[in-house]
Amino acid sequence: MQFETRTLARLLLPFIRDRRSSYGVEKSLDLREPKDPLSGRKRVVIEYSSPNIGTKFLGKHLRSTVIGSHLTRLYKGSGWEVHTINYLGDWGKTIALVGVAWEELGLGDEERFSQDPIGHLVEVYDKVDEQFAPEEKHKKEVRDKKLKGEDKDNKEDAATIESQGLFAKRNEFFRRMEDGDPKAVKLVKRFRDVSIEHYKTQYSRLGVTFDEYSGESQVSTETMSEVEEILKSKGILEEQDGSWMIDMKKHGAKGGAAIIRDRTGCSTYLLRDLAAVLERHRKHSFDTMLYVVATDNDLHLQRVIRVLDMMDMAGLASKLHHVSFSKNSHMPGETLEGIVTTFEQIVGQSLSEDEEKSGVLLNPATDMTTLSLACLQVDGLAIRRATDHTLDIEKMTAITPGIGLEPLFALNKIKTLIAEYDIPEASALSDDDLSSIGDESFTDLLRLLAQFPDITASAYKSLESSILVSYLMSIAYQVAATWDELEEDDGASPAQVAVLDACRQVLENGMRLLGIGRFSGS
Repeated sequence: MQFETRTLARLLLPFIRDRRSSYGVEKSLDLREPKDPLSGRKRVVIEYSSPNIGTKFLGKHLRSTVIGSHLTRLYKGSGWEVHTINYLGDWGKTIALVGVAWEELGLGDEERFSQDPIGHLVEVYDKVDEQFAPEEKHKKEVRDKKLKGEDKDNKEDAATIESQGLFAKRNEFFRRMEDGDPKAVKLVKRFRDVSIEHYKTQYSRLGVTFDEYSGESQVSTETMSEVEEILKSKGILEEQDGSWMIDMKKHGAKGGAAIIRDRTGCSTYLLRDLAAVLERHRKHSFDTMLYVVATDNDLHLQRVIRVLDMMDMAGLASKLHHVSFSKNSHMPGETLEGIVTTFEQIVGQSLSEDEEKSGVLLNPATDMTTLSLACLQVDGLAIRRATDHTLDIEKMTAITPGIGLEPLFALNKIKTLIAEYDIPEASALSDDDLSSIGDESFTDLLRLLAQFPDITASAYKSLESSILVSYLMSIAYQVAATWDELEEDDGASPAQVAVLDACRQVLENGMRLLGIGRFSGS
């Protein structure tokens, strides 16, 4: 149904003015029983960002941060109780390898660590990984030949290879971690603590905060033992070549052997994640838990959900959802600090070369840092999650239809214009007032504004931020179409000001849900 322009304006403009920052979100989505206001609000746990301690902060971690921050705002805007977790990769054989490099190989330098702890940890990891690479390559070659039935006379196998060299040192260090060796645990905790403090500072530059910094190291041995006992009691866990594993194919699932404990007796990522699910559900009693991680975790999370099913926890398994995105995401820099700093410099340089553009975009409420982060967020949210992501600074800083900072540009122009006028009460506008918005450009703008609740509902249902970004781009484009008429009329009429103020509200509401810019609650 399409209303005549004046009728639509009389219905829509007062409604937006009344709802203000709540226009576009459906609060009943948060209720456990939508028809019963007393049923209580739903609770969601959102795990996102989740970098690995001691290694590079990859593009996929940044994209997870941007998407996860948006989903946090989307669920909060819909009334959910939201608990956010940054689940750090702070346990396992990768961090054990860094421990070996630091403790035994002498690759760590205390002075450099004190000056740039995160950058130096990455350097240490890169050096030890370079030394370790030939051993990993050799193990893979031997394993592949065994699988193909080649080189049958070679008695060397994976277990033999892992009993030597850096493999053995890494496994021994991890064994010490698992056994609670004070020296090993203290070193890893030191790496973890300094990383968290660093990340808190850098995430704050992105406007991102977490309710909890957790990690694999925080999962209790008691809960892991509980998972193992359940699996053993159901005959699901099998011993093979010294490892405890689940034959997934035997239970109708994808993949081969899912290792729960390796041949050295150490826990695996799968076991720690299964235990983490149980602990989180007991602590938070969540209705839904979202894992915002790249597609390279597809198989792992499928296994987590399937194994919970095998443990007769189908109800819990059904609450877990993988919000996946393409693992191919390319960003400048190797640390979060490096990525954000480089980004700010490039965007600042780009905008400094265009005085007209920067004159509209930069103001007391929108400084260069805010603008740089807006570029970063729009870029990460404007494409569908399954699409590969490549940084294009020139495209991101453009103000052309459909890309870049166009919504923020339109918003700032609107604010500048309507600041010259008193915002009228939309319900008091006369037919004569409304006649000034009867042309096609304002009619199309009103119809776009009316779509906002449907757009946010679609973004909420699909968890695709690109739907919302595309919509805001459409509004910005349509706002631009009204400028010519305003200039011809030598100013804006009360009805035109009311429409533009409604556009301001919708643009702010949409960008707030995306995490773009800094807006008040009005």
